[in-house]
Amino acid sequence: MAFYRRRPRPDAEKCADPAKARASALETLAGQEVSANMLYERLCRRYTEQAAAAAVAEMVQLDYVNDARYAEARAHSLLAARKSRRAAAQSLRQKGLAPAEVAGALEAVYAPEDGDDPELEAAAALVDSRYRKKLAIGRRDLVVAALQRRGFAYPVIKEAIRRVEEEGQML
Repeated sequence: MAFYRRRPRPDAEKCADPAKARASALETLAGQEVSANMLYERLCRRYTEQAAAAAVAEMVQLDYVNDARYAEARAHSLLAARKSRRAAAQSLRQKGLAPAEVAGALEAVYAPEDGDDPELEAAAALVDSRYRKKLAIGRRDLVVAALQRRGFAYPVIKEAIRRVEEEGQML
């Protein structure tokens, strides 16, 4: 793995063969699912813009690349990583997804189910696992600040801390 930034190739050195771009796109998609924008940017490193665009269009047409499916899968992994809705939205936007796809994925993943708010559960799990000691020594302000930096809204933070404190009193 290279830790340096590759210098962009001049257009004269880039390959214009759409078949090679298609093969490279399939190789990329075999390793991981990516958004159409990410695939296009990756292909543009080695191929001309026309060859990369043709390869991406074919992958979208064959449904090998589906931005809505990618957005929802990525949102699920971000929720599992205990990310706030705001942090998840930012991460999805950075992947080059359209605002409608981001909103749809977040609604599907972060929507309350049976009265349980997934974002609140993620915040409570963070407080319970990482910030319990700070709460025990009376540094609630540090816990609130840490969760706000992670993108959680104040009402969610307040409820998460209340839940963890109640559990601590019951034990």
